[in-house]
Order: sequence, then structure tokens, then C-alpha cells
Amino acid sequence: MTSPQPPVHFFLHVPKCAGTTVERHFARTLGEGFLLAPRWRNPLRDVIGNRYRGLAPEDLAGVRAVSGHSLSRSLAEKFPGREVKCSVLLRDPVSYLVSFYNYRWARHEERGQPAPGEFDAWRGTQRRNPIARFLLHRFFEVGYPGIYRLSTRARFLYLEAAFQGFHFVGGYRRCDEALAGISEELGVDPVVASENVGHVKRLSVSDLSEAQTTAILKENAADALLFERWKDRGFDRAANPPEPEVAARFLPGADLAANLAADAESAVRRKLWRG
Repeated sequence: MTSPQPPVHFFLHVPKCAGTTVERHFARTLGEGFLLAPRWRNPLRDVIGNRYRGLAPEDLAGVRAVSGHSLSRSLAEKFPGREVKCSVLLRDPVSYLVSFYNYRWARHEERGQPAPGEFDAWRGTQRRNPIARFLLHRFFEVGYPGIYRLSTRARFLYLEAAFQGFHFVGGYRRCDEALAGISEELGVDPVVASENVGHVKRLSVSDLSEAQTTAILKENAADALLFERWKDRGFDRAANPPEPEVAARFLPGADLAANLAADAESAVRRKLWRG
């Protein structure tokens, strides 16, 4: 009797959520069994999601794990007959923005990219609820037209429903736990070496005032709620947080125009910042 084909692990690489550690761990332990999802360089990518026209199922037979910023769920079609196990690490919006701000300073100092300037001004160039937006747009392939048909509450509930069936969901500080568990399933070295690129910190979370922290949490309420509800779930689906509709009742459900206006403003600010 032929044994079933092994599952393939999709580890979503959310920015500033230990993705570098994830990718380098799998590259080291799996070699050619790890795939960094390629980006489809086509303007339609922002409308219909990433596509993988250069990949064929027979070429991916030995792949056991996939990650990368360009990983989208449609890649599962390239693994017919194999279970796809999805995992993701999340981050609270306050430490996310501080980390991203420090990253931008590093890019300025190392590569000459535009300097971020003062934190509050730079924060105005960022879209709200960036983690929820990234997941919807990149992995779930909700294009920009679809994004703007979803209220903040609808975006949250979409991800809540999706996470119910994920293999691992947790806070970014649980990276080692996630990688060790998946590595044991794959039969490879479960010891994890932190590979995140370190930068000199221009700003720490403790440097923010109470007013700044409050504003960030209010502006990014969906990301904050997702993190709080899912940061400790781990591999145990029995620990899926209950009653998402009740949890979402304080999120705006009729803010489509407000989201569009906020994104337009951040785009203008980003254009001015980058020159």
C-alpha cells in the first residue's frame, strides 16, 4: 500500500515577525526542501494576488516548507494531494511600528534610503492595521478592490475564521516554539538560531508616551485585537479564542470610506517622505 504524500508547511512571513529566523532555519535544515515563494512581478498582483506560473507540481515534489513575503494560498494548487499546514506569527501594533521605524533608520544609514524623521510624522505614512492588511492582501489574495469593500470589523472576522484551521498561530516571541515543533514533524534539527538582522535602536517601546501608545492602539485596533486573542494559541486548536463576533463588536463595521481616506492620506505622506 502506497503511503500518503507528506504535508507541506506554509509559514506566513509577516513583516517584523521573526520571518528571517524562520526562513534561514528552514533553508539550513531542509536545503532544497525549502522554497522561498517567488514574487509575480505583474501589476495584476495587487488585484488578483500572487501567481506562480513558473512553478510546476513535479518541480515541487521534494518541497516540505514554504515561506516568504510573496507566499499566497493559491500556491497550494502546486501541491496536489498534499495537506497544507499554515502557520503564522503575529505582533502587537506598538512594538511592530517601533521595530519597523528602527528598520527604516537602518535602511537609511546602510543604503541611503530616505530618513524616517520623527516617529509621529513617520507613523502618519503607515497604513492602519498593517498586519491584517498584509495577510489579507498577500496570503489570502484579497486585491485592493476587495480590501476596500471590507470594513475593519470584516477584515478582523475574515482572519479570525481563517486562523481557526491554522496549524500554529502565536505571538512573534513564540518563533522558536513554532519552528521546533514543525521541525520535529519534518524530522529535522529542531534547534533554532535567531537570525534576525540586528540594528541600532533609535527608539524603544518604553520611549513612547502614554498618549502615543493609546493612539497607536486606537488606530490599529484590529491588529491589537488579533494579537491579544491569538498570541498564546500555539499548536492547540482547542485553544482557538471563542466568540469572534462578540470580540469584534467594538471594531467599526461601516468605515469603508474612512479606511479609503486614511490610506489616501498615508500614501500622500509617504510620497512626500520619500521625495
